[in-house]
Amino acid sequence: MRLFRDSPTEEADVRPTLLGVVTLLFLLLFFLLSTSSGQRLGVIDLRLAAPGQAPPLPHSGVLKAVRLAVGPQAVAIEFEVSTTDISASAESRELRRIEVPAREGRLDAVALAAALDTIHAIDPSQLAAEVHPDDEVTTATLLDVLDAVRGPTAAPLFPKVSLR
Repeated sequence: MRLFRDSPTEEADVRPTLLGVVTLLFLLLFFLLSTSSGQRLGVIDLRLAAPGQAPPLPHSGVLKAVRLAVGPQAVAIEFEVSTTDISASAESRELRRIEVPAREGRLDAVALAAALDTIHAIDPSQLAAEVHPDDEVTTATLLDVLDAVRGPTAAPLFPKVSLR
């Protein structure tokens, strides 16, 4: 009957000590900080465009340059926006592009004006834009593009237009 008797020796305390827990947390924190970065891995934008409108652009800083490449089938608008990402430097820029296709062989002036208005909303202080016409573009199409770039007289979009 000795098996059921209380043993005279105490069992060892297997609970971790406070110093061991703190050391483990410190090592895990150091590992986490050394392997992570402040860079975004992905962004899901849930704003949708209405039919016939240019896709909405996320607000991402100051507009640096606006260039329009005018062709017979489409007008491609390229613009540079300074990035506001955590890991971006002061000189980091992001190049974006909106393409406005021709409708029935003619320039879609309404879609072009909507796209330019969307771009102008990013930074209203930007006044300059460059227009690069293709050799096959007619004078009437070029004048329509220039009118759309300048915008209405009451509220001009990009009044400083240069042809390249």
